[in-house]
Amino acid sequence: MSSAVRRALCAVISVSIVISLASCIGSGIENDADDTSAGTDESTVSFNETEPEYESDSLPGSLDFGEETVVVLSHSIYNDEGIADNLPEFTVEDLMSEPVNDSLYNRKISVEERLNIKINNVQVRKSQMEEEMKKQFDSQDDMYDVVISSAHSISSYVLDGLLTDLYELDYIDFSKPWWSDKFNREAEIEGSLYMTTGSLSLTLLRNLYTVFFNKRLAENYGVRNTELSELYSLVEKGGWTFDKFVELGGGIYEDINGNDTADMEDVYGIIYSDYLPLDAIWSGFDIKIFTKNEDGWFDFAVNTDKLYSALDKLYDLICNVRGSITSSGLKIDFYDDTSRLFAGGSGLFMVNWLGVAETPELRNMQDDYGMLPYPKYDESQKEYYSYSHDQYTAFAIPLTNDRPGTAAAMLEAMASYAYRDTVPKFLDVALKGKYMSDADSRKTVDTVVNGFMLDAAWIYLGNLAVEYPASFRYMIAERNPAFSSNHEKMAKKVQLNLKVYKSVYENNNAK
Repeated sequence: MSSAVRRALCAVISVSIVISLASCIGSGIENDADDTSAGTDESTVSFNETEPEYESDSLPGSLDFGEETVVVLSHSIYNDEGIADNLPEFTVEDLMSEPVNDSLYNRKISVEERLNIKINNVQVRKSQMEEEMKKQFDSQDDMYDVVISSAHSISSYVLDGLLTDLYELDYIDFSKPWWSDKFNREAEIEGSLYMTTGSLSLTLLRNLYTVFFNKRLAENYGVRNTELSELYSLVEKGGWTFDKFVELGGGIYEDINGNDTADMEDVYGIIYSDYLPLDAIWSGFDIKIFTKNEDGWFDFAVNTDKLYSALDKLYDLICNVRGSITSSGLKIDFYDDTSRLFAGGSGLFMVNWLGVAETPELRNMQDDYGMLPYPKYDESQKEYYSYSHDQYTAFAIPLTNDRPGTAAAMLEAMASYAYRDTVPKFLDVALKGKYMSDADSRKTVDTVVNGFMLDAAWIYLGNLAVEYPASFRYMIAERNPAFSSNHEKMAKKVQLNLKVYKSVYENNNAK
């Protein structure tokens, strides 16, 4: 398929992964087997009479790469201290009788057999990733055939002209639901796409922000405010706004130990896992940063009136409302300790990643908890939108790869398997089946996944956007409300970078 036809298909068939994922939810898929017989037929495939139909990939059934080895560079689950602080996402070593882990294990074997390849997943710590990539590009050696890292990290290689235009390759079909159309539209530059994500990225789902709430506390405080007893109904009616969120949670604070100091023993209305969740307002309130011009390059266009209003709301909640607390305010770890605080019954609401539901703290929580989508800016906003923290995983093929077709076929086969099996195992079997106790919270997962929204400024945050959206998070952390002056200062830098990098990109990616 030519790149022009491929791009036309992507424009006409606007299929977002998050909509596709919703079709997986509730299916209860238990089949670990890939469809190894898929040929060029584009019809859908049903695994059995009780399961929904899933679209088959269009990889030729005759593909045989003669036992080629595809070397994949990705992050390890271990940090620089040797502590496992991430969950496996691409490959695992052993079966563990755990649905997601075992799907990853079976997926690798299935794709290797299907394409007659070997997948060698070289896993390094995040701090080593840049060093490994530098070795590859400096030597022009084909050390790694595929690079898996955060989109934020890969973006610099895009602008430097070091990655393959995925639209130019055979086998990857971006009209298929296992690729994120929303991401691809934002990541695309002047009609080319150098990195992608979708069903292969469990972090794309795990990093989505949601609002957890303690059902016992909601019932107790619901005596004073009946809306706390009707949270799901509030969401359903479209009234779950940020102002309502603050109204319901902001006034709740109990100094349990009576020491006049906010600490781990007290009870709060709203808990934020550090300042990272503050970034969720950009997607949650539908505030755009970059738009595309007719050349396919980026323009800087922010509705500042809405932005300043949103930031004022957020600043007031974090800095002036006694019922809210951040992990930094308590001088605790933003991930584990925040979850532990909530799980211990010390918070009515907690803004955190969807993946926190997988932690031991929430798995062992004595109180029942529920989940709500990130609140709307106001009631005129039609939908609930979700932000995924920018460290979710993207996939790229270096220009040094002299046989990119093999890598492309591998990614397509892995992604289609993930769509049919791994993602349903995560959403429906693991997340919903094991960790959630009520149908309304399971429905919230649908809403959060379907509402995934992003902006190209987050993908190209460190270069094109010069940290513009994140800068407001730092300001709130430092109790600095001078948002308009920061915007004016940062806007000049962004506009200059967009101009400079356009020339850099076009020089480095000349065809």
